[in-house]
Amino acid sequence: MYLRHTTHKKNGKTQVYWRLVRSVRHGRKVVQETVAQLGELDAEGRARAQALARSITGDGAVSSQRQLFEADDGADAVPVKLGKVRLERSRGFGAVWLGWLLWRSLKLDECCRELLAPGRESVSWAEVVAILVIGRLCEPSSELHLAEQWYRTTALFQ
Repeated sequence: MYLRHTTHKKNGKTQVYWRLVRSVRHGRKVVQETVAQLGELDAEGRARAQALARSITGDGAVSSQRQLFEADDGADAVPVKLGKVRLERSRGFGAVWLGWLLWRSLKLDECCRELLAPGRESVSWAEVVAILVIGRLCEPSSELHLAEQWYRTTALFQ
């Protein structure tokens, strides 16, 4: 779900209306359905909507995601010979990142940390539970497959 705005001109005055929409697949088409009409939002209303989005996705998720796609102005261009480029040990990122974001937004990481006391282990039990749950979400299989195959091919906790 996300916010979408539409502009209407009425009596020579431009008005911006906001609505909450979601994408739904109908066969091969993806259409957007309106979940709620929010009306005109002033700066305070938009700030509250952004704060709500941050609270759902986690505090730093929006700013850290934006940094992934911003260009670095200080970097110089480097010529690359495309015939000589190869990909080695690629890691899955999208599904794992979404699973971890959902895990944190539901505050399951805090709950596990409170319920599972830390011991002398190098990986905390709260992290092990998160890995197993996200693994089942991304690639439903046995714990043995998650440990021996799947975990090495993801960007989870790397």
